[in-house]
Amino acid sequence: MQNEAGTMKGDAKRMSPWRRWLAALTVFFAVFIAAPQPASADPGRAVGWEIETATARVGVGRVQLHYDPKLREDAFALVDELPTWWSEIEQALSSDLDDELSIHFVTHAGRSAQATGMPEWAKGVANPKRGEIIISYHAPDGSVSDFATTLRHEMVHVALYRAAGERSLPRWFQEGVAESLTEEIDFGRAEALASAVFGAGVPELAKIDEAFAGDQRQAGVAYAAARDFVSFLRYYDGGGNMFKRLLSELRNDHGFEASFLRAYDATLPELESQWREGLLGRFFWYPLLATGTLPFMLFVPVGLVAWIRKRRAYRAGLARMEAEEAAETLARSEALRRAGLGSQWWH
Repeated sequence: MQNEAGTMKGDAKRMSPWRRWLAALTVFFAVFIAAPQPASADPGRAVGWEIETATARVGVGRVQLHYDPKLREDAFALVDELPTWWSEIEQALSSDLDDELSIHFVTHAGRSAQATGMPEWAKGVANPKRGEIIISYHAPDGSVSDFATTLRHEMVHVALYRAAGERSLPRWFQEGVAESLTEEIDFGRAEALASAVFGAGVPELAKIDEAFAGDQRQAGVAYAAARDFVSFLRYYDGGGNMFKRLLSELRNDHGFEASFLRAYDATLPELESQWREGLLGRFFWYPLLATGTLPFMLFVPVGLVAWIRKRRAYRAGLARMEAEEAAETLARSEALRRAGLGSQWWH
């Protein structure tokens, strides 16, 4: 092991700065892709999350947060954010929703996969019908999870269920809304979707739900695609009014696909087609990153700006010199005219 480590260090020293930069960026993306993801639970109580250890409790409004006493500081930090998060979610969904929630904050997910039917990488579950959420401080692999983002994700699941009239919705739509409403830049999601765009292809909406039950890579692409498509729908008209009308149509029981037609004046397949047409253009950077060209391309605009500035300075200097020379010529001509020696130049 020691010899291998020494060889790796030697190889790293021989790598060019650009290759080291690209390698570091690749590792950065890999960390995001490997991170456990939120998940929503089917009806029924989650077992195996050691929620019996969440013996302490703190409330804010109609929200009760049950937490493990070891997590007191983090629990109170979450409580401070809950009213703001719920208000932002309501605004995004254009609904004044019932805000009763029961949240369990535990130290570790435990054997959640076996107990809840969720994938082994899940670090949060929600039961929208019951308004119950369970999140863990540690992910199933033992690392510290991004429990704040996970909680907000699961809160959206509950809010969406209520905003849509408490009806069943496709998994891709539920997860896409929950992902999109976190309002955070996620490089891991972007890289997962880009790799699918230039690789095996982005699954059709009808098949995305199956991908959520696949391995971590397949699930990563499913989450990324669902997030991106829902964000496309949210900002389709710039202000999000069509998306809000979609939820209103769902509440009025017009059916899932019929609600899209009423809200967007386009069918769901037509909207999906429009979204797919823009993927190649938006992820043009991925092949450049994969081939190592992107680091160089990033500095092309910088060099271009510098060249333009130099050209402008040169032209300004030339114009200044020409103006000064013209002024001197005019001054000499005026002096000769006054001395009576310059008339010959006017005829």
